[in-house]
Amino acid sequence: MAPERSKAAMTVNFGKNQYFTFGVGVRGQYLTRDPGATPSNSSAASASDLRIYMGAQFHKYVKTTLNLERLRDGNWNLLDGILQVEPWKEFNIWFGRMLPGSDRSNLDGPYFLSTYAYPLVSQYPGAWSGRDDGITIWGKTLKDRFRYTIGMYRGHNWVNGGSNYGEHPLFAGRMEYNFLDPEPSPAYYTASTYYGKADILAIGLAGQYEVDGVGSAQQKGDYKAWNVDGLFEKKIGKNARYGVYTLEGAYYQYYTDGVKDIPAGYGQRSPDYGNVGGINNGTAFLASTAYLIPYKLGWGRIQPLVRYQQFRFKRDLYGPGHPKTTQFDAGANYVMDGHNLRFTFDYVRYHPASTRTSNAFLLGMQFQY
Repeated sequence: MAPERSKAAMTVNFGKNQYFTFGVGVRGQYLTRDPGATPSNSSAASASDLRIYMGAQFHKYVKTTLNLERLRDGNWNLLDGILQVEPWKEFNIWFGRMLPGSDRSNLDGPYFLSTYAYPLVSQYPGAWSGRDDGITIWGKTLKDRFRYTIGMYRGHNWVNGGSNYGEHPLFAGRMEYNFLDPEPSPAYYTASTYYGKADILAIGLAGQYEVDGVGSAQQKGDYKAWNVDGLFEKKIGKNARYGVYTLEGAYYQYYTDGVKDIPAGYGQRSPDYGNVGGINNGTAFLASTAYLIPYKLGWGRIQPLVRYQQFRFKRDLYGPGHPKTTQFDAGANYVMDGHNLRFTFDYVRYHPASTRTSNAFLLGMQFQY
């Protein structure tokens, strides 16, 4: 995300409307019975990611963002690279690599979710961590209660042998209205909890479309997706004397024109690289709730939470009937400094389509400065 979403560890001013900021973000976890570990089903500790945030302003209306992320294989990748032309609050233009219009979870990013693990039902494609290369127009109106974003991007399956090798762009957009306080997040970004900074009732609608966006060069299909999401967060009592209650939900529809997409990472070094493959046709939803206890325990406060997700695949396209994948999370955050310093303990019950259920315990930590 943009550097202003976390505390900037360093800010250097060069003059009026001229400055440079630098910050870092890191997430680490310990997951029991990790199916991706060696030997199989053993426990594993890992650094989920390491990010470097950089931003600069050269002119009253011109800014830049450059964020980098270190992969588990030790390589660094460009997370965000944006030239930001921002003449008015109601109309701004960004060029480069950024988050297209999509669901709340993707615009949260992993650091601004209400829990640690990124939701499996959020499956909008991206070149890296939900980002894509292109142009975005966004703005805020009606006392910042209405936010919109619309853009055109390089798109999915831009690979030799893929369905869209250098032809059609992806179009994406989102609009959102806040019925209570405006969301205290920059630009068109979001969060799934603000820990009582505001009373939120926000409803968002997002959609994406790309001709020949899924499948192979021999069997292509148009990609279409849309979702509606909502966040309700309320301070209970004056100054949140009795805590903060949070409720979030999202519904998704993904379409592949009756075509199976190529495998994730097709023609690439790894599924981690490139906006290639892996889109599924189906219906999904997410529901979560949390409560921030008002009393401090040591240096922070506890926020118990529960989340349920389901992805239901298109009938007879991925097997007989409607195979579905579900995940249930129950745990708590230990919140020391909002999203900038937080620990999470989570019990996960995961049931992939057509395979047995697995259970795991996760201990996660995130730090931004």
